[in-house]
Amino acid sequence: MIELKNISKTYQTSGQEVKALDNLNLQIRDGDFLAVIGHSGCGKTTMLNIMAGYDGFDRGTYLYDGMPVRMPSSGQAPSFLRHQIGMIFQEYHLLPYLSVYDNIALATRYQRSDCGKENIERLLDNLDLRECRNKYPHQLSGGQKQRVAIARVLVRDVRVILADEPTGALDGENAAGIMKIFGTLNSQGMTIILVTHDLAIAKRCRRIAVMEKGHVVVQRDLLSS
Repeated sequence: MIELKNISKTYQTSGQEVKALDNLNLQIRDGDFLAVIGHSGCGKTTMLNIMAGYDGFDRGTYLYDGMPVRMPSSGQAPSFLRHQIGMIFQEYHLLPYLSVYDNIALATRYQRSDCGKENIERLLDNLDLRECRNKYPHQLSGGQKQRVAIARVLVRDVRVILADEPTGALDGENAAGIMKIFGTLNSQGMTIILVTHDLAIAKRCRRIAVMEKGHVVVQRDLLSS
């Protein structure tokens, strides 16, 4: 489904060259639930940003369903990638002046409004957000905020979720709740790539990849999920 071949990415920071990715190779299968772990600065977030089309790369090949992905000169992700992939962040990125419902609805602005409303109502029920629909982000717990962020991605009917430390700001109970949601989504066919520092969280995925110094050094299946 997704294949990164010999991907390299270098940044210029304060006049110095920083190699974020160095001949990285990774294959994501359709329906995967992959945890990516590694020390801070090893390139995990850079890799996710490239997969999402938020960032380009210097060398290598990015294939999505066998099609080469190239960043356009505008710097925006190719349109087909934006409709296929959704990203979830540690810090939620909810708009503070919009209600829960409107934060989710914002993601449907390019869809038919009727279809969007149907999906939002379904997600409010499925993610236990019905009582929060008219609340604002400052009135929510961390777990509720992350469920809103998940709903905002799911309402777009994406095939792939990229999650960058989605449980990093949550306590154990809320983190477990988010991982249960991801497990259910994966069992329904959603492909999920999750970056984490927490080995206990990683062990709840189906596969694990370990990164060091800008490339993947280990990939293996896990017995439990």
